[in-house]
Amino acid sequence: MNYIKILGASGSKAKNQNTTSFQVFKDIVVDAGNILNALGNEAKEINHIFLTHSHADHIADLPFIIETFFEERTTPLTIYALEETIEILQKHSFNNKIWPDFTKIKLNHNDKFSLIFKPILLNEIIHIHNYSIKAIAANHISGSCGYIIKKDQNKSFVISGDTYLNPILWDEINNDESIKSLILECSFPDKLENLAKITKHLTPSLIKKDLENLKRKDLSIFFYHLKPSYKKELLQDIKKNKLLDYNGKVLNEGDIIHIDTGNIENSLLSEHKFEEIMKINLALTSQHNKEKLFEDILTLTRKLTNADAGSLYIKSKDEKNLEFKVVQNETLNIKIANIKNDSSWPNLPIYLEDGTVNNKMVAIVCANEKRIINIHDVYKTTEYKFEGTKNFDKTTNYRSKSMLVIPLINHENDVIGVLQLINKKRDKEIINFDKLDEKVIISLASQAAMALTNMQLISSLEEFINAFVSTIAKAIDAKSPYTSDHIEKVEKIALLIAKAINDDKTIYKNITYTENDYKQIALAAWIHDIGKISMPEYVLDKATKLEKIYDRIDLIEQRFEIIKKDKEIEYLKKQISIEKFEEDIKLLEDYSSFIKRVNLGGEFMKDEDISKLDEISKLTYKKDNIDFPLINPDEYYNLSIRKGTLTKEEIDIIRNHAQLSLDMISELPFPKKFKNVLNIACNHHEKLNGTGYPRGLSEKDISLEDRIMIFSDIFEALTTSERPYKVAMKLSTVKNIFENMTNKGEIDKDLVQFFFNHNILEQYGKEALKAEQLDLNK
Repeated sequence: MNYIKILGASGSKAKNQNTTSFQVFKDIVVDAGNILNALGNEAKEINHIFLTHSHADHIADLPFIIETFFEERTTPLTIYALEETIEILQKHSFNNKIWPDFTKIKLNHNDKFSLIFKPILLNEIIHIHNYSIKAIAANHISGSCGYIIKKDQNKSFVISGDTYLNPILWDEINNDESIKSLILECSFPDKLENLAKITKHLTPSLIKKDLENLKRKDLSIFFYHLKPSYKKELLQDIKKNKLLDYNGKVLNEGDIIHIDTGNIENSLLSEHKFEEIMKINLALTSQHNKEKLFEDILTLTRKLTNADAGSLYIKSKDEKNLEFKVVQNETLNIKIANIKNDSSWPNLPIYLEDGTVNNKMVAIVCANEKRIINIHDVYKTTEYKFEGTKNFDKTTNYRSKSMLVIPLINHENDVIGVLQLINKKRDKEIINFDKLDEKVIISLASQAAMALTNMQLISSLEEFINAFVSTIAKAIDAKSPYTSDHIEKVEKIALLIAKAINDDKTIYKNITYTENDYKQIALAAWIHDIGKISMPEYVLDKATKLEKIYDRIDLIEQRFEIIKKDKEIEYLKKQISIEKFEEDIKLLEDYSSFIKRVNLGGEFMKDEDISKLDEISKLTYKKDNIDFPLINPDEYYNLSIRKGTLTKEEIDIIRNHAQLSLDMISELPFPKKFKNVLNIACNHHEKLNGTGYPRGLSEKDISLEDRIMIFSDIFEALTTSERPYKVAMKLSTVKNIFENMTNKGEIDKDLVQFFFNHNILEQYGKEALKAEQLDLNK
């Protein structure tokens, strides 16, 4: 790494502000003001600490860093400082009075002492790994210094240490053009210049004066050690003295300075990162496509953590597997989404064949234990199996190293998935995911889980609504064997028309429909006849005029038989002649045939038929020596129906289903995306000329989607071959009926012509109509 991470930058302790500490490499830091809090468990990796001087704010964590991880350490902690600083630490800190003398305590794992003090000289260069670290004089207390730090032969940087005016510092910078960045102390505001002089610290105006010694223009200067109680005034003075003109900034804990570029990023929740998180949260909550949401979750979290690769698993509905959904790898240019039954990306079984938990797979453990797992090198850990990862690396020549595995936990504290990030990168170097990554990603994981849960809830609600209305629709159709598939066919016709309109480039070229529009039309079709659930079956299925619970024609026939028997008795008793008997029987049979024919309904009854019915209604038959009318008033009323089989009251019942549908659907709290379902479903008996029902709407109140449903309902009713009171019509007849309706202004003329001229007619006809009905040639 050729960058420096700011673990602490404050000149004193304060809330959310920690004292000086800089991480140069994973095991090298300068000053120990805030190592443990900033690095957490990673602090056990620190093996080398360079001190600028012995003031408490620079050595605060020294007594704790060894003891905290003593059992885990296998390498001594070496402290580098000028001799005066080492003597102070030995005399006043690690003296078995203030703190144990760890220079005399050996490590558990070998014979080495746990703490080593290494005195260094000014201008001495210490080589560690591929870093060279040179101590330079600082103008502060005795034993103070700053450091010039260089990686390989790359660009270097200077940490000034606490100091007052220091010409040596500028000489070093002026004479070494590899130095690109200066981290300079700035402790007090200008008004306290006298205090700064006494304590040998700098103010903004003193820095401005000292900068007169700088002979270069390519140096980035960053400021640290600001005293918290004066920070507001310090910032004003820094701005007033134009100190930020040197391509720098005031450092905060968590900042990372890229030495080669002088650029800075903040690994804490900086304003920039906060904005990024807000953007991600907005992106996640506004995404309504489930598969795209899966991709976004992985893409955006990778971006935020600089992860090179990653994968997303979602727990299966039966909770037996983690299912691969998305795989991404920037280096290999792999972006695979919507993975389904792909042997290359197998699901992870949560349980083994013997029923025990599969606790050797890191994603399974993460899901089961609901915890983040941070792995520095997957090839060095023995806790989990990474066979799949290693096989992938082998076949692609990739090298998976650092890994962060995060559970996606919903509002009910259930894990719904696992996010796996691989190979955090900085300056092309693979580094470990840190504590801040964990904090940020667990927050985003919660947001992602919420977005996923919301989408799953919406999807589940839609599935429930569709299943519920489908069940109701089937129950309605099941009330009558003659309309068993009416609703399903209406939905099919309506969707065929809507999709054809969407694709049309002629009269409907300005009309476009979304997937949600199709869902609305389909849902409206499924519930358009919901009011029929209250209709009595004898009305719904009334095949003859006399039918109620059963066809009462049989009762009338029995009465005819009684009259015939009476006539026969009269003949046998010689009360009437044979001629009269035969004449009466013939007339009764004629009347009976007439009643049977009239009972079937059909087109309009003629006036002479009504007159003949009146004649028959005057006939009586004897029962228990009492005269009864052959046709009672209700039977007469039904038989006298002019057209069809329904009485006016029964027609009102049929029509009332539309009003009942309106009443029922109006009570349903449809979400905004289905706001038009009510009108599309309930307006299917309306007419453009205002003569429809139940609302009596006019043309301006009836939308195109309503008209599609109106057309679909009528077309299905006319072409069905299962109705008891009519035969299936040929398409030519149906077309004539629709043209007649358009001439009366009842139905949309453009829609009728569009349907009968479009290939959707042929498509539906072949699938749903009988061959003999298909008599139209376009």
